[in-house]
Amino acid sequence: MTVPKSRGRPSAKLRILDATLDVIKDLGTDRLTLDLVAERAGVSKGGLLYHFRFKEDLLKAANAHLVQRRYIARALEAKKLRPTRCRDLKAYVLASANNRADNDGISTKMLAAGSMVDESAEPIRQYFQERFPPFVEVAGFDCAAVVHAATEGLWFMEMLGLSPFPPEQRERLIKKLLSMVDEVDSDIVG
Repeated sequence: MTVPKSRGRPSAKLRILDATLDVIKDLGTDRLTLDLVAERAGVSKGGLLYHFRFKEDLLKAANAHLVQRRYIARALEAKKLRPTRCRDLKAYVLASANNRADNDGISTKMLAAGSMVDESAEPIRQYFQERFPPFVEVAGFDCAAVVHAATEGLWFMEMLGLSPFPPEQRERLIKKLLSMVDEVDSDIVG
């Protein structure tokens, strides 16, 4: 997982993408307008149109930016863990469970509006396709599949407000997933 590093002041394009995700989080995709994004980003509408000529282009770029935010969240979690072969799998579970950047709230609004199923969602589809195989390489299919499916299932249930787990059971589930990864990690080392 390579996360590009930015230097200095964020570019207008990054400000526009952050503003887009903020508008989506606050108001939803259906109320997203180029004028509102330009205002929130502190750029002129012409400045926004320089980077994104159409709303669909902006939504596709916003989905790609959301993917980058997920990579960053995972990298931040990985930095807190001791270096092991399966550290990225554990970091993925923790980043999803902790959702410190509120990426899930944005994803919920985008999914509800259908912008996760149309052509603008291609960066999200690609992210899901590319994310799983490296986990299989380090943890094996059985562990990676169970951990991935449980993590995504928990995320989806919580996103829809349907999770049957009170906080203490949710915490137990997350600990169980992490211990499964630790067991595979110790089998690899041992």
